[in-house]
Amino acid sequence: MMMFMVVVGVLASISAAIGQTSCKVCADQQKACMKNYAGPTCKSEYQMCMKSCKK
Repeated sequence: MMMFMVVVGVLASISAAIGQTSCKVCADQQKACMKNYAGPTCKSEYQMCMKSCKK
Protein backbone atom coordinates (compact mmCIF):
# COMPACT_ATOMS: atom_id res chain seq x y z
CA MET A 1 0.00 0.00 0.00
CA MET A 2 2.84 2.39 0.83
CA MET A 3 4.48 1.71 -2.52
CA PHE A 4 1.19 2.48 -4.30
CA MET A 5 0.94 5.85 -2.53
CA VAL A 6 4.51 6.68 -3.59
CA VAL A 7 3.63 5.83 -7.19
CA VAL A 8 0.49 7.97 -6.98
CA GLY A 9 2.53 10.89 -5.67
CA VAL A 10 5.05 10.58 -8.48
CA LEU A 11 2.29 10.36 -11.09
CA ALA A 12 0.56 13.41 -9.63
CA SER A 13 3.82 15.35 -9.78
CA ILE A 14 4.41 14.34 -13.38
CA SER A 15 0.86 15.30 -14.33
CA ALA A 16 1.24 18.71 -12.71
CA ALA A 17 4.59 19.27 -14.40
CA ILE A 18 3.19 18.44 -17.81
CA GLY A 19 0.33 20.87 -17.24
CA GLN A 20 -2.49 18.43 -17.70
CA THR A 21 -5.44 20.22 -19.25
CA SER A 22 -7.99 17.47 -19.69
CA CYS A 23 -9.86 16.38 -16.59
CA LYS A 24 -11.20 13.42 -18.57
CA VAL A 25 -7.87 11.72 -17.91
CA CYS A 26 -8.72 11.77 -14.20
CA ALA A 27 -11.97 9.90 -14.76
CA ASP A 28 -10.19 7.32 -16.90
CA GLN A 29 -7.52 6.82 -14.25
CA GLN A 30 -10.17 6.42 -11.56
CA LYS A 31 -11.98 3.72 -13.55
CA ALA A 32 -8.72 1.82 -13.98
CA CYS A 33 -7.90 2.23 -10.29
CA MET A 34 -11.28 0.89 -9.18
CA LYS A 35 -10.53 -2.39 -10.96
CA ASN A 36 -7.54 -3.04 -8.68
CA TYR A 37 -7.84 -1.00 -5.49
CA ALA A 38 -10.32 0.02 -2.79
CA GLY A 39 -12.58 3.06 -3.20
CA PRO A 40 -10.82 5.37 -0.69
CA THR A 41 -7.46 4.90 -2.41
CA CYS A 42 -8.94 5.69 -5.80
CA LYS A 43 -10.84 8.67 -4.42
CA SER A 44 -7.61 10.22 -3.12
CA GLU A 45 -5.87 9.68 -6.45
CA TYR A 46 -8.85 11.18 -8.31
CA GLN A 47 -8.90 14.26 -6.07
CA MET A 48 -5.17 14.87 -6.63
CA CYS A 49 -5.64 14.52 -10.37
CA MET A 50 -8.56 16.94 -10.43
CA LYS A 51 -6.55 19.57 -8.53
CA SER A 52 -3.73 19.38 -11.08
CA CYS A 53 -5.97 19.44 -14.16
CA LYS A 54 -7.79 22.61 -13.03
CA LYS A 55 -4.55 24.63 -12.88
